[in-house]
Amino acid sequence: MEIKYFDEKGQILEDLFSEKAKEIVDLIFKPTNADKDRRGKVKKKLSYSQIRKFYDEVLNFKAMLDNGKSFREILPYFKMLKAKANVSFERDVINSNFKEFIDKNVDYVTEPKNIEEKEKRFNVFVTFFEAVVAYSKGKEK
Repeated sequence: MEIKYFDEKGQILEDLFSEKAKEIVDLIFKPTNADKDRRGKVKKKLSYSQIRKFYDEVLNFKAMLDNGKSFREILPYFKMLKAKANVSFERDVINSNFKEFIDKNVDYVTEPKNIEEKEKRFNVFVTFFEAVVAYSKGKEK
């Protein structure tokens, strides 16, 4: 799962919030071997409510940012999303592809050295995650 929000010129990818978001939704609902027990039965399914749980947390960070907190203050809590995804995965509440989606996006947002670039990526991630949530509605069935 490659995560990239911008093209070579630094512009947001044209199809990020449409085609790319749809591709991610198809991927995150697809179980892998890590989601199956030894008999091959899927034990880790992904529900819309679990996606919303993580998205709502991201929206809380965005609200903090909009209300004057610096991204530097929010960053440690944002990074903690990876730990929360791991706990949810270990509890069989989310599948491996959604865990990877969270992990890779947190890594992508926090990768740059300067805080302004991290904040820019975070803001695009919020909108991208919104598109993923919208496309995932009803997909779990």
